[in-house]
Amino acid sequence: MKNPQTFEEQTECIVEFLLQDFLGATSQVAGRSLQCVVETDSGEACSFDVAIIASRLRTLGDQINEELEASVQSFIAETSLEQAEAILQDTVRSLSRARCALDSSLSYERAFLAVSVKLLEHVTRMVPQMARQVARSVTSMLNQNNAVREFIQGQGGWESLES
Repeated sequence: MKNPQTFEEQTECIVEFLLQDFLGATSQVAGRSLQCVVETDSGEACSFDVAIIASRLRTLGDQINEELEASVQSFIAETSLEQAEAILQDTVRSLSRARCALDSSLSYERAFLAVSVKLLEHVTRMVPQMARQVARSVTSMLNQNNAVREFIQGQGGWESLES
């Protein structure tokens, strides 16, 4: 079983785990194995402590839960599958900036992660047929955002990221 080595592979594995969790394909937090195996879109199995990382990201996202509902509904209403990535990026950036304006102690990168996870969760719950596309967009967005990447790597990587 191949362990994800690159930031991109780890990100894909984490987002895939979150997607499966939001779709109800994994067990509750208490019953999760810390050595979780999921199959990514690339078809390769990946194995590292994604459950604990996903749990931290969910906790981070839960801190902004209430503020997202209206934005998610707007995102869903305005978005076709072809537009998902561009609109998702704009929505996440906008909500992250707004969140930071409300809480000066929150870094933009933490807000970006929290908003990304909560948007994925809400879209998965509200429009499951969009979930896979949004998960791909979240993966791409996290991998391509240098500030977020540097923030995560500055924390010691995904496994050292705290909620």
